[in-house]
Amino acid sequence: MKTVNASVHQDLGIQSFSSRGHHPAIAASMRNILALSTAGLAAIAIVTLAVWAAGQEINMYLGMSTWGIGLVFLGLAVDHNGRKALFQSITGVALLILALLQTSVSPNFIIVSGAFLATWVAVVLFKRLSV
Repeated sequence: MKTVNASVHQDLGIQSFSSRGHHPAIAASMRNILALSTAGLAAIAIVTLAVWAAGQEINMYLGMSTWGIGLVFLGLAVDHNGRKALFQSITGVALLILALLQTSVSPNFIIVSGAFLATWVAVVLFKRLSV
């Protein structure tokens, strides 16, 4: 969770808000609210697309795309180290397993794959937009 600290300058004295312009804490809060809204909207769009794709008759293509995304996550895990690499490798292995389940059991496993991807996209978007 990101917190914003507003610095207090006691040497400036009391000034009205109109003389200082916008309050910096309000601007930072609005930026974080917009970043969170954008990340949430992107996650909802990805899950909605996954639910729509589960109803289509393209099981093989869904499985292949999920398999490819799983391999991308495993490749990203090789490039990073620490907790991020661990989470990326867990996500990559989970997506490979879900790809096999999509092609052999049910195409509805694409919804779980979409939830994994939506989580990663939302976190990356929030970190990029809230800086």
